[in-house]
Amino acid sequence: MDYKKIILPTHPHPDTIVGIFILKTFGQEKYPGIEKAQIDIWQELPKSETIKSLDEKGVLVLDLGTGKFDHHQKGKTTTFLIAEDLGIIDDPGLQKLLAYSERDDKFGLGTISTDPLDKAFGLSGLISSLNKVFSDNPQRVIDISLLLIRAHYIEEKKRTQELPKEFEESISQNKAEIFEVKQKGKKLKVVALESDNVSMAGWLRSADGQKADVVCQKMASGYTNIITKPLKRVDLRWLAAYLRNEESKLKGKKLNYLTPDLMVQGKLPEVPEWYYDRATNSILNGGTNPKGIPSTTIPFERIKEILKEALSRDLK
Repeated sequence: MDYKKIILPTHPHPDTIVGIFILKTFGQEKYPGIEKAQIDIWQELPKSETIKSLDEKGVLVLDLGTGKFDHHQKGKTTTFLIAEDLGIIDDPGLQKLLAYSERDDKFGLGTISTDPLDKAFGLSGLISSLNKVFSDNPQRVIDISLLLIRAHYIEEKKRTQELPKEFEESISQNKAEIFEVKQKGKKLKVVALESDNVSMAGWLRSADGQKADVVCQKMASGYTNIITKPLKRVDLRWLAAYLRNEESKLKGKKLNYLTPDLMVQGKLPEVPEWYYDRATNSILNGGTNPKGIPSTTIPFERIKEILKEALSRDLK
């Protein structure tokens, strides 16, 4: 018997939407077919039916009929009840979703900020707008919302499980190095590593990661990008000059530039490999989408030496 329908008593709201995400993502074994189940709205159960009889017909009821997923009778959110039922309440990747659904459902504070833009473009505000636009199509509201929630969960899973594990392995395999430099009297924590994971640099700079001020990431393709923590205001001018000069030497080119010219933002025509982006305070060798940009010829060990030397130099 496959589950073909999920019943809600009202239009979808954050708690039921997150609960449906958990059901469709993790509930296939306990509720076969649930990942394809369609959404319908009933304000009450048919008189001839019970939660049990509907369940036997492949109809799962949420928030209605005093069933196991009717949070009005349990004092817990629907999301919590579903995660508890599936035995995944402690999944690290779900913790923010569990907290969000509770805050929205119990306290009406899916978005705490009182700023009109924050409230309009926060997830709760967007779901409210979707319900107004697609008032006669709850399935559409669910489908759109699940895309956003799934994206969050994938990144959260990376942040809490996959990225820490990958970085630990990189350290043990000597594919990552952590060191400190001193620039303008302040210490900078630098992480240089080899990884193709586009989420790695952001995680390394975060409080959950290494709290790195500078991340230098080399991909298997050879492309190497250097990004910084914005609030740290790392001075990258010497680093831009060093990298451009080193690149030109390895390519056998002589640059007719003075040192200040090698420090300019943007890209030098003679050294297209390195783009100095002052807006994001990064030095990019192609970024995450290096179309038309050649990868650097500078060996990664040499780049790490340049990082240590150039970031330690002060410029008035």
